[in-house]
Amino acid sequence: MGRKTTGAEPAGDKVALVAHPRAARSIRRLRARAGLLGLVLVTFLSLRAGLPAFDAVLRGLVGGIAAQFVAWAAGVMVWRQLVLGEIIAYRDAQREAAQARAEAAAERVAAARG
Repeated sequence: MGRKTTGAEPAGDKVALVAHPRAARSIRRLRARAGLLGLVLVTFLSLRAGLPAFDAVLRGLVGGIAAQFVAWAAGVMVWRQLVLGEIIAYRDAQREAAQARAEAAAERVAAARG
């Protein structure tokens, strides 16, 4: 049987946001705030529209759940791009460092021969 992978383990070339500490925290915080804001806003608007309290709270819960899913999707889209940018910047920095080391080594060899 194949080995099962968890969300924290990289699977090939894929980047898991679960393994990125800032992304996971930020998405979790965004979902919570959006859910609460959706709940309060929809409940308030429903009560102002004259709905009974039970119906207003029920609509508020549905609105909070919907806002939470929308915020999660938006957060994942944004953080995928941010993590991709971080990976590209890290790769470029590694290439520049390797090139600088190679040039320094070539200069040392030329100085030793010269």
